[in-house]
Amino acid sequence: MSPNAVRSALYGGGVSLLLMLATQAQAQLAQNIFIGNPKALALGNAVTADPPGIDAIHFNPAGLARLSGRQFEIKGIAGDMSLEAEFQAGPELQYAFDQFPDSLSDPLVNGQKSELSGTSVMLPFFGLTEIPVLAAATGGVSYEVEDRNMVLATGVFVPMLLGLKREPDDPGVFSGEEVGITRLTYFSPSVGYRVSDTFYVGAALNFSYVGVGLNFDLRLPNFTIGAFDTLQQGGCFDGSGNVNSNPLNDIICTGSLSPFQTMAFIESEFERGLSTTFNVGVLWEMEPWLTLGMTYMSGARDKINGDVRIEYSQGVQGFVNNLAQDPTLIGLIARGVGLDQISVDETAASMVLEYPQHFSMGASIKVTPRFKTNIDVKWTDTAVWNEWDIQFESPVPFLGVVGSIVESLDQGTTGGAIGADGLLLPRGYESVWTWAIGLEYQYTDRLAFRLGYEPRGSSIPENKRDLFVPIGETQLYSTGFSFHWSKDTFIDGALGYVHSEQNIASNGSTNATSTAIDNFIYNPYAGYNMKTELSVIVGEISIRSTF
Repeated sequence: MSPNAVRSALYGGGVSLLLMLATQAQAQLAQNIFIGNPKALALGNAVTADPPGIDAIHFNPAGLARLSGRQFEIKGIAGDMSLEAEFQAGPELQYAFDQFPDSLSDPLVNGQKSELSGTSVMLPFFGLTEIPVLAAATGGVSYEVEDRNMVLATGVFVPMLLGLKREPDDPGVFSGEEVGITRLTYFSPSVGYRVSDTFYVGAALNFSYVGVGLNFDLRLPNFTIGAFDTLQQGGCFDGSGNVNSNPLNDIICTGSLSPFQTMAFIESEFERGLSTTFNVGVLWEMEPWLTLGMTYMSGARDKINGDVRIEYSQGVQGFVNNLAQDPTLIGLIARGVGLDQISVDETAASMVLEYPQHFSMGASIKVTPRFKTNIDVKWTDTAVWNEWDIQFESPVPFLGVVGSIVESLDQGTTGGAIGADGLLLPRGYESVWTWAIGLEYQYTDRLAFRLGYEPRGSSIPENKRDLFVPIGETQLYSTGFSFHWSKDTFIDGALGYVHSEQNIASNGSTNATSTAIDNFIYNPYAGYNMKTELSVIVGEISIRSTF
């Protein structure tokens, strides 16, 4: 492998991992969980036909028209996330370990377990920041224009908040040592209009901050894994005991650069101060016991700018520096581009980040005067992540070289394209329909209890799953209460639990465990059997009153 290819692969792999993580985190896991509205959480987010106070801005802005007078709402949210992963070498990888015990080993990952050690989040003005707990406080206000049959409102909420931190010696660091992803809506001018006593419409324009931060260790094992057949046929050494020289053997047989060691440490932060979306909704009180609702949330397509810093490992530095002295064509190429050594690269980059559109419709049914059932059906257009485009502000000639290498190795495993000006990464995600149900029992005139359930089908096909954001089939269970404190004051609380598991077999995912030689950006656990378990506990409380 030429030094051009090493540096290009590292740079391309780092930026591509950042984009994959950022966009995946906006999928089913984060959707509505961290909005901070206890009523919505307690009812399993089945509130399209029963919008929750000022947060109707997000769930169905037509519900704003039901509010009276001038109101404010203050909300608090706290969460705790547990993410565990286990790794066991699959049969192909274990055979390689047995065949080449002196040059192939992976003690950091093989047979190990990954766990989180803390929380890091992406914050405006501060960037990627470690915090003691994943928590936030938000709120909103509304104003009824009585003679116009309308209510105006704005609010602050967090459609997406995800943060995690691992210890440097954790096997999961190849999918992020520190990760922070934030979408914060800081201004949302909205209107709800009362068309009649039973029919309402509404719209909201959302102005949001988007931030993505990622620090991680990078490794690229697939060149080695894909070479096993070649090694079995030709072996590392000739009859005289010398290495049969080719780019793969030079890596494996000499032990100069283990494919399972850290190749670089990458630090990345990307931000955009303004990303706009809109919501529109309708609400129809069809009967005193039946209300129907429908909401459309637009998507967003944003170009996010940032910086990437790559610190190459000692093994990579030594490998590339030695190649630069090689008398063959490889060394000639290295010297021709002035590459005598590498240590650190720093560069600006940009990516196109898409936020998928969303549609929901629901019904709120009063089964008895005290018992209410909400049912929602939802659709999220995660198929927009069929492929992702990354562009470099300045051309990266090395990527042209690695693009040629990838093209020569291409077996049709993943598709995509790599060039001096950027990367095109195929993802193959799917748009999904999901449903949710919520139950509310009015225990007294002032106190109500709630239960919710939301099974979330994964938008990530089984052959695309990974540890970046491990979302398999996900279940949300929730409960909560509403207390009518005084004439104009309501206190709501909720507790939610999210759980998801994945079992990814060796060669079962092109984003994690594939051993194909042409799948090296980014597939850090090639040849492993992986098991992941994600658990999230979220607590929310709010106070809504008049002023």
